[in-house]
Amino acid sequence: MVGMLALRNVQPAGYDAATFDSQIGMVDRLGLMLFKGYALPFELASILLLAAMVGSVMLGKRETGERNF
Repeated sequence: MVGMLALRNVQPAGYDAATFDSQIGMVDRLGLMLFKGYALPFELASILLLAAMVGSVMLGKRETGERNF
């Protein structure tokens, strides 16, 4: 009963053909957003991931004469 009273003045949003964008979520739009609007954070994240991959290879590399117990 309380939920019905809280929602009595709410108007549900429906489909509006004038403002509907069918390209939301498409891969090309995502690429444009990453390389235009978020270029710096995208490049910083790629450098961080590259450093993590190089670090994991260096940590996992076996030294000469090292024994694995």
